[in-house]
Amino acid sequence: MSFRKIVPILIALCLAASAFAQGNRGATEVTIKGKKITVDYGRPSLKGRDMFSQMTVGMIWRTGMNQATKVESTGDLVVGGKEVKAGKYSLWTKKTGANTWSLLFHPNADVWGAPPQTQGFVAETPLTMETAGDSAEQLTITLMDNKGKAGIKIQWGAAVLSGSFDVK
Repeated sequence: MSFRKIVPILIALCLAASAFAQGNRGATEVTIKGKKITVDYGRPSLKGRDMFSQMTVGMIWRTGMNQATKVESTGDLVVGGKEVKAGKYSLWTKKTGANTWSLLFHPNADVWGAPPQTQGFVAETPLTMETAGDSAEQLTITLMDNKGKAGIKIQWGAAVLSGSFDVK
């Protein structure tokens, strides 16, 4: 087979692989006080597992799959009383108790795979855990305007972690 025939096949395979990988990504955004906040994240599937119950107290999870979940804001945020400057951060989730969690912001936004970040977080805010009436096979993150604050919901299966942070 000639080189001219192989190149188009390789390009098509690369494009197909890229499209498949993008199919496992999700995004959510909200504008609050004129500031745009976006979250880009990997969407793993449960495949019959109960992932939240498998996590142990103190465990830090990259809140998605493959490339770490990334939050980007055009304005400064206040997370757990700490100012987080406008820009890009990776989001992590930490199990802090039997049914308590925290959302952590890390300045390294370009993290891929394991191991998780364990230090260097610039801010963290508590998350509450609830049970949803429906179940989400794939991880789903939603941002919303919660009375002038950025509300965040992370659902996987029937478990929902929710919290909020301020927008300056």
